[in-house]
Amino acid sequence: MICVIDPNLSKKAALETALSVCERLHLLGAEIRMTEALRKLFPDAEHVRFLPAEAVLDGADFVIAIGGDGTILRAAGWILDEAVRQGTPPVRLVGINTGTLGFLAAFEASELDMLDRLKTGQFAISHRIMLKAAISGGEQDGSEIHVLNDIYASRLNGRICDFAVAVDGRQIGVYRADGIIFSTPTGSSAYALSAGGPVMEPDLALIEMNLICPHSLFARPMLFAPQRSIRVTYRGAGDGGLNVHADGIHAAVLHNAQSFTVTCSERYMPFVDCKGSAFYDALNGKLMQPLKGMPE
Repeated sequence: MICVIDPNLSKKAALETALSVCERLHLLGAEIRMTEALRKLFPDAEHVRFLPAEAVLDGADFVIAIGGDGTILRAAGWILDEAVRQGTPPVRLVGINTGTLGFLAAFEASELDMLDRLKTGQFAISHRIMLKAAISGGEQDGSEIHVLNDIYASRLNGRICDFAVAVDGRQIGVYRADGIIFSTPTGSSAYALSAGGPVMEPDLALIEMNLICPHSLFARPMLFAPQRSIRVTYRGAGDGGLNVHADGIHAAVLHNAQSFTVTCSERYMPFVDCKGSAFYDALNGKLMQPLKGMPE
């Protein structure tokens, strides 16, 4: 069993957790790897092989990301980029939460005994769908973006914007809002949730569309089947344009009559589920936290 450790050392307890993970994996007889860039931060990690970033995932069975949801999302992007570069299936991802919510994590830092299940095979794989956005117009014309969480578009200066939305070539509406979000079920608990969208089980195959602060009394989130093609055309003038972000990273700027098209990606991300209830534990234990202690 080959495990690559990817910690976010800016997170509280991530270093201590990473050392504990290395110790437990060593007792399980696993080969433990980290990127060469982490060597100086783990001077006493005698059981770890430090390899160049372009080689560390070769033949790996698991990547263990230690941190919050952002850390796990970043690790997923790294895994997918390497899978595309090498033409191989993506390495399975195990998230260990040392952050706040931990919706993407397989278990908490206090549950490191769950690592034993990687050795015994007592885990399930959740194949999470991804979205793809194809850009039409501007400097990024023809480029494609793949995301695990969400694609959102808004004006850089915070001004309200107008855009038309068409599904499979048929226009379904022209909207005025601060922006628009397209999310996967995995991303439904992120930005889309804050914008009033539903929480979805991450194993579902759906595309969620959610307007950001719509200038309407009747706008509601919409769910689309995974085979749909959804085109957003910007209708606006002036400075800034419509800025498209992919998993929180700025990806493109569109101007009047330019567009992007959202579909399900051919890529997927295999998440390891050691408990079978990690998503519901995060939902109940953290999003519902303000309700704790209320009288029954």
